[in-house]
Amino acid sequence: MSRHPNLVDQGVLSDYIDVAANRDAFEFLERTQPSCHSDNASILIDAAISKCGEWIAYCPSFEQYRYIALVTNRNVFALGFGMGSVYFKVPDSLHPTALATGALPADQIGKHWVEIKLFRSEWPAPDVPFWTLKSYATARGNYR
Repeated sequence: MSRHPNLVDQGVLSDYIDVAANRDAFEFLERTQPSCHSDNASILIDAAISKCGEWIAYCPSFEQYRYIALVTNRNVFALGFGMGSVYFKVPDSLHPTALATGALPADQIGKHWVEIKLFRSEWPAPDVPFWTLKSYATARGNYR
């Protein structure tokens, strides 16, 4: 993954988000402190670079492969953690579409979150840029 000016390495997540508005994601990350495979991180960050305007990718430590939180307007809109998934906060109106196209509920984070598995055999590649853009637009207040 190449370095990009939107990457924030280290610090504390609460400096970049509205904790009350992002309580579900914030508490999940604080409780679990997950790691993120570099492939997941690269796919998620590349989608944000190609589709989003004003955003940051916060990571407690890129060197230690910690989780990635995509943030805009002080809202977390996507997460990268684990070995083969990315996670998006989607509006209620898109939740059925996400599930119908292969996403899974990510209730461990919160009711508006879905998991998209990146590397499934016998499945078409997921449209990570699409979900990144929809989640970003929602976090910016441009999509409901």
